Amino acid sequence: MSESSDLAASAPLARWPRLRRFLWDHGPKSLWMRLRPLDQNLNPERYAIFLRALAQRRENPGAIVEVGCFRGKTAADAYRSLKDWGYEPRYVCIDTFEGFVPEQFEEDRKLGTEPSFSTQFQFNTRRSVERMFRRLGYDKIEVVQGDIVEMPESELPDQISVCLMDVDLAIPIHEGLKKVYPRMAPGAIALVDDCEEEGETEWAGARVGYKRFIEETGLVERYDGGFGIVEKPAA
Repeated sequence: MSESSDLAASAPLARWPRLRRFLWDHGPKSLWMRLRPLDQNLNPERYAIFLRALAQRRENPGAIVEVGCFRGKTAADAYRSLKDWGYEPRYVCIDTFEGFVPEQFEEDRKLGTEPSFSTQFQFNTRRSVERMFRRLGYDKIEVVQGDIVEMPESELPDQISVCLMDVDLAIPIHEGLKKVYPRMAPGAIALVDDCEEEGETEWAGARVGYKRFIEETGLVERYDGGFGIVEKPAA
């Protein structure tokens, strides 16, 4: 994820987080969208892979789930495509909306993740994302605030057809997959971001969490364009 534009935009209010959140939640949304335009969190190749997964499973039962949605750009773009295809499944976005959980980030720091990354993705709120979806006409997208590690499984959809997991860190990816996989419908897929098969990555924990889950379950380890892939066998 690229956070440079967000950090630059929020710097003047960095010393007043409560004021910053109040303005972001209650200020004119059209103005803030101009000041902080939405950027796609996924690079073009990964976004295309995500869209392909949605297109291939649009007739399958189950909801679309994003774990780690940040400001909601990926969800908004994907939902627009789904509507263009004449398909409006249940779409659920889950995020802490407060950045990383410190205890979870600590493990990734030990894996080599840059300590300064710990404060990324903090400038955001659930209300601001819901307002943005309403403004775009996508108010059917459900926005859930919570840590996937602590979230009861009962709060997830009963059936999931596609899951995009973009939480960057080892612990929430591992624990998130453990909760998501049992609810994946036959033929469903989970795409775990930041799992480059070769070379270095800024988010070393993503692949660690993915591999940990794969090893525990005995599933096939597979990568596509930087995603770690988890598929549920078709019925």
